Amino acid sequence: MAQQQEYEYYKRIKLLGEGSFGKAYLVECVRDGSLCVIKQVDLSKMTDAEKKETLKEAKILEAFNHPNIVRFREVYKTKRGKLCIVMDYADGIFIRI
Repeated sequence: MAQQQEYEYYKRIKLLGEGSFGKAYLVECVRDGSLCVIKQVDLSKMTDAEKKETLKEAKILEAFNHPNIVRFREVYKTKRGKLCIVMDYADGIFIRI
């Protein structure tokens, strides 16, 4: 996970979907008004191997920079132990959790 230079704050708009390990929310970035998706993963429900895979996914997403791939914004962990992966919102795209 990259170190954050600047924190972004988000206003939750609605739940987009949920799965075994977490939920995906449509949010508005308070700083610039853009729409994003926060994929919130509950690490407490995962095995060590699943946690490792989830962190690996976040690192892979962070490395991508391509016009056909939804832009990764940041990743952070909440005080309640949830991993949050923030990406640009792409209307009509299925989000798997």
